[in-house]
Amino acid sequence: MLFLGVLALISLSVSAQISFSCTYREYCDWNEYSETFTNCSGYNESSLFVMNENETLFKHTTETISSTYYVQSREYDKKNDVYTYFVTSDVGNKYYYVFDLKNKEIRVLLTGDKGKTQLLRFYIKAIF
Repeated sequence: MLFLGVLALISLSVSAQISFSCTYREYCDWNEYSETFTNCSGYNESSLFVMNENETLFKHTTETISSTYYVQSREYDKKNDVYTYFVTSDVGNKYYYVFDLKNKEIRVLLTGDKGKTQLLRFYIKAIF
């Protein structure tokens, strides 16, 4: 619901954008046998995601790096109340992002070391 309200505000403003500040980063490995993500570990990290007005790109900034992600497709899942984005990074990598405002998480599916599927999860502190 909060995200819908924020989106309504975005549509009223000519130069609006939405920002998500995050406080924690966590990686989890896909377990083929249990078909769940397990073996999670993480660390405190301040980072910021900034989505442009048209939802065509967003920028992710940490203390050490800044990356831009270009949205190839987007969708709103009403049943789960999440926004999903298939994106390509500024260096050409492809990712699947899930912005879950109800649970205050940004989740990313990626291929980690040795070709293993991983879940990268950011915990949202504030949305503005």
